[in-house]
Amino acid sequence: MNYYNWSKEYEQTAAALNEVVVRLKRRRTGLSESEKKELTDKISFYRRCRNEALDIAQHLMARHKGAA
Repeated sequence: MNYYNWSKEYEQTAAALNEVVVRLKRRRTGLSESEKKELTDKISFYRRCRNEALDIAQHLMARHKGAA
């Protein structure tokens, strides 16, 4: 596999993780405070995973372009 394709796979993963974040955010309304806290923690986790996937995708794309 080349760096370009690998980068695109990470971008797709980041997009899927972003969809999870959006779905979880919609579920926050009408929950108790403890349930909101738990959901907020999950959202934070998925955001960190998404951001890491985007960072890796950018790094791999830079490798593809010969910058890294």
